[in-house]
Amino acid sequence: MIPYWILLFIPLWACIRSPSSPWLVWESWIIGTFLTLFIGLRHEVGGDWFNYLPYLTRAEGLSLSNVMVWGDPGYNALNWLFASQSWGIYGVNLVSAVIFSIGLVIFCRYQPRPWLALCLSIPYLVIVVAMGYSRQGVAIGLIMPGLIALERGRLLPFLLSMAAAASFHSTALVMLGFVLPAISGRSVLMRVLRLLILLIVSAILYYVFLAARVDGFIGGYIESEYQSEGATIRVAMNLLPALLLISWPRRFGFTFQQLRLWRAMAFTAVACALMLVLLPSNSTAVDRIALYVIPLQLVIASRLPDSRLFGTTPSQLVLFTLSFSIAVEFVWLNFAVHSSGWLPYVNVLFL
Repeated sequence: MIPYWILLFIPLWACIRSPSSPWLVWESWIIGTFLTLFIGLRHEVGGDWFNYLPYLTRAEGLSLSNVMVWGDPGYNALNWLFASQSWGIYGVNLVSAVIFSIGLVIFCRYQPRPWLALCLSIPYLVIVVAMGYSRQGVAIGLIMPGLIALERGRLLPFLLSMAAAASFHSTALVMLGFVLPAISGRSVLMRVLRLLILLIVSAILYYVFLAARVDGFIGGYIESEYQSEGATIRVAMNLLPALLLISWPRRFGFTFQQLRLWRAMAFTAVACALMLVLLPSNSTAVDRIALYVIPLQLVIASRLPDSRLFGTTPSQLVLFTLSFSIAVEFVWLNFAVHSSGWLPYVNVLFL
């Protein structure tokens, strides 16, 4: 467990030392490199480690065009690239880690307190998602810079990030529904045109990445009534910042456009919680959707100290957020049903 605690305590120490200090360019490079090596060069770590090996073996000896028709073409192309190479799964994981880490660093760097956002990302987004659900980790890594663009009203970069994300995991397209209320324009006509563009692009992406797989998702996640252990806790982790934002929207210093986006994400988090209560037998489907709401946690956490909610000081709220991060990592490593798949941590550099 020690490597995971080191991964958390390094940014935690930096956060205590200078909680609102922005990242310099060289710091961003060091953080991204460290995360990439930690995530990408893991050896037999992650609950789905062995489930991803068939992607690599089935691509060996085939042409790229044959591989691309399997669905999730971005991830399949990555496996095709390394199928005949000595790096194999380590090459796939390393490139996946590069994409995820760049996205996370960009996203955190744009937050008011980047160290605090990074600390909150470590216990679940980094350790569990990026090191366990590799394809969805890459998808989230691609989506996060797109959300930064959408905060600024830039629709095209967001749509490009969504297309790239969907090529690694087609369920990323659910984000298009999440952010629909965030589409704005300088006039009513402009907003209608942007909404029309969003709907057209959404239809194209759905047809390209998801249409042929809908029956499989329905059969796998809904009709089979798969249940995900720990889904309640993970959905609750999104629900807490969602309720804070919905209850005190003006306390977090958002611009009007930012508030439209993150309030839409907050209502999505609430919807996930309601679905979990009303459809408990389909907790896996809800759990997978909730993964894409995780950036909301980082956004609210980085702004929480300056909200002064409940009459608290910024330093008290920083300590609360850091304590929460420590508690999440402790509980997950020691009590999660599948945490044994992450233990012990082994890196290929030290084999």
